[in-house]
Amino acid sequence: MPFRAPERAVNSPIVHWEDIVEGGVREGGAFAFDAAAIKRFAAEFDPRPTHLDEAAAEASFFKGLAASGAHTFAVWARLYWELTPGWATQAGTHMREVRLVRPVRAGDVLKLRLTVLSKRPHPLRREFGFIESRHELLNQKGQPVLALECTMMIERRPVS
Repeated sequence: MPFRAPERAVNSPIVHWEDIVEGGVREGGAFAFDAAAIKRFAAEFDPRPTHLDEAAAEASFFKGLAASGAHTFAVWARLYWELTPGWATQAGTHMREVRLVRPVRAGDVLKLRLTVLSKRPHPLRREFGFIESRHELLNQKGQPVLALECTMMIERRPVS
């Protein structure tokens, strides 16, 4: 099913850098993986046997069909967008400590936990600020499958 982005400008108030709370935690989303979707994504973007062929995957390190890391990362991007409606995010500027913690399997349902670690104003452009955040994709058992830290540039509230 294709993803429809929320209509931020129409349906959500704009969340500026000043509105984002340091130490704040947001959690949500529910993205379900099935074998057909894992294979479809892999066929187009990461055609390894561990993502395409159940017999080959069973004989591999993974001991069963596993979603591509690229597929997992794409789901992170979608859930980030869904979890932050209205955020005036301009760009992701840095990603660090990207870890694929455990395989994502058919039947897994992932949610995102985002923790705002710190904030700082842009050193040169007053209209932007940065947030440092930790992101964890969790499966239905609450186990992390993907973890990363990133810097996002967020629009600041206009000066009146």
